[in-house]
Amino acid sequence: MIASFYCFESSLKPPFGRIMRRVGCGVLAAVCLASTLAQANDQISVGTVNGKDIWLDDVLRAAERLPEEFQQTPLENYYSQLVADIIDAQLAATAARNDAYDKKPEIVAAMQLAANRVLAESWLAEKVRGEITETAIQNAYDKFIADTASREQVTASHILVETEDEAKAVIAALQDGGDFAALAKEKSTGPSGPNGGVLGTFGRGQMVPAFETAAFTLAVGSFSDTPVQTQFGWHVIKVDGKDIAPAPDFEAMRAQLANNLSTQTLGRLLEELRASQDIQLRSFADVRKDAMDATQ
Repeated sequence: MIASFYCFESSLKPPFGRIMRRVGCGVLAAVCLASTLAQANDQISVGTVNGKDIWLDDVLRAAERLPEEFQQTPLENYYSQLVADIIDAQLAATAARNDAYDKKPEIVAAMQLAANRVLAESWLAEKVRGEITETAIQNAYDKFIADTASREQVTASHILVETEDEAKAVIAALQDGGDFAALAKEKSTGPSGPNGGVLGTFGRGQMVPAFETAAFTLAVGSFSDTPVQTQFGWHVIKVDGKDIAPAPDFEAMRAQLANNLSTQTLGRLLEELRASQDIQLRSFADVRKDAMDATQ
């Protein structure tokens, strides 16, 4: 029904978000089918309205614009609804033209904006797809494998206290030969305290920045000689081990790599477009002032 058509549209992300769903890692059945049809250069009718065909290509394009949760399910689950929405939209648009809605200035402006979005999405999607080749994906995987720093892992323990002075006292006790696990059980206010402060193994991005920096900087077997402050309190960190996490195999990473390449390529294309144009923007405060003045 037309109501559901507008519900779908209102729930969509901004247009370039839709582009990323179309050219990123998610290879949906609808998109694959659309690609096959394009190669075959055939048009398949799914029905007619007043003798005018509704094309399968149009249904598939509508499917590509649905929220991600729909795209992850088989097309047949929502195929009938998509066709119904297209019919309702066509009928309502015809009625609007009969009432000269397409002549209203605000409608003309909205239609132009919609047309620009369709053109932009189509052009950008094709440009991005053209660069996400098997060679590009393989090169991205090779770079990931070579970048062992991104896969570095630390096995660490910590003692968490409320004040810097308490942390300094813990460090002094450790420097005097104190046992880290015993001090953690006695002094630490963190949930790992009863377990000797053991945090286990973690990679980059899993801890808050200050804690991560300190932990990855320390040598194996050493502890921080100055307290480390985070929003949780003051930490004394001990590194028990370091290693490199094994890299996933190529096929396991293919989707993620393709998605990353899509994001990077789209960003570069948009930056290149902007760099060649003279764009002048007013501040939001100035725009808001003009808008408020206009209502007075």
